[in-house]
Amino acid sequence: MIDFPGGSRHRLAWRYGLALVAITFFAFLPLLSLFAASLVASANSCTLDEGNPHPCLILSSDAGQTLYNMAVGGWLMIFTLPIGAGLFVLWLLVLVVHSWRRRKRPSFD
Repeated sequence: MIDFPGGSRHRLAWRYGLALVAITFFAFLPLLSLFAASLVASANSCTLDEGNPHPCLILSSDAGQTLYNMAVGGWLMIFTLPIGAGLFVLWLLVLVVHSWRRRKRPSFD
């Protein structure tokens, strides 16, 4: 296997980028449930709000309670956004410290 110069840097950037994507995905995950419920409800002309479940017939089956639970799941962002923000700050701190230590290390080329 050929080792290209800067290859470990590329691999490191890929790992930090993947960690950032994972943190962002975690923080906004409840929105997926909310958007899916909204999409299904609007496609079937159903009423959807966070006050109470409304009957919604989809293929002759009532999905109102399920859509209501999915929509109210969007409120979990109250917890996931602050956790995601904290993880982002930690990620940024690790990135800065790692970059600083890597730059300070002498090279033996």
